[in-house]
Amino acid sequence: MERIIYISFILLVAVGSSYATLTYIQQDITEDTTWTKSDSPIIIYGNVSVDNGAILTIEHGVEVLFEVVIGDGGFREGSELYVKDGTLLALGIEMDPVIFSSNATLPSPGDWGCVVVEDDSIISLNNCTIEYAKVGLYFYDLDYFSEIASDVENCLFRFNDEYGVFFYQCSPTLRYNEFTENSVGVRTLGNSTPLINYNDIYDNYVYNYRNDSANNQDATCNWWGTTNPGIIELKIYDELDDPSKGRVDYVPYLSGPAGHHGTVQIYSMGWVKSYFW
Repeated sequence: MERIIYISFILLVAVGSSYATLTYIQQDITEDTTWTKSDSPIIIYGNVSVDNGAILTIEHGVEVLFEVVIGDGGFREGSELYVKDGTLLALGIEMDPVIFSSNATLPSPGDWGCVVVEDDSIISLNNCTIEYAKVGLYFYDLDYFSEIASDVENCLFRFNDEYGVFFYQCSPTLRYNEFTENSVGVRTLGNSTPLINYNDIYDNYVYNYRNDSANNQDATCNWWGTTNPGIIELKIYDELDDPSKGRVDYVPYLSGPAGHHGTVQIYSMGWVKSYFW
């Protein structure tokens, strides 16, 4: 049974408001639920879990906005959507994506916590934007089936205070996404070896890729915003910075943005790669 959880009331349009309704969500989602464009924007207040095997489907054009809250706990302080024991399907399309963002009048990086997927849960994001979180998307200790069943493609991660995406103890696949203007684009920790290929990972403030795992990382065939391997290497944290970490294999790399499954020239060698490995 599909349902929408309404918290106490629907707010009607105020003069000058651009929204017909505001749907507040504060209870955990324990039954199959669909959020449609007519329900948008969805306002999440506090920590909301997808639990009890439920499937949450978010249709294209839906805005999911996270209220700014303090002291709520969770994976990060701030409102969060936590796929604890269930499935999240966010089904945006190129011209009408699903938006995960801040509900602040003037959004800032770190306004809300993160979208989290854990253990045997599954997440499928396509044509989504995740912005102004502490961590845009947090993969936490997924089991093997969840790793191969989950997919994230054609998504934009930007303006996130810590990381665009964070992998802890898991190794799913991410392709054809864009990570830009986060503190760190991609971070790995623990026994993590995700496949990060055919993405655009550039102009993140501290690092484009930070590997805090002892495992080597497959980050080949990505666009790093440049074809200069020395500049690419400066924005990657790996065993060259700390010998206890694994390396980030970024060669071959793309000569331009990956786009939507487009074909671009691949550089097969770089002096840094060829010199050190």
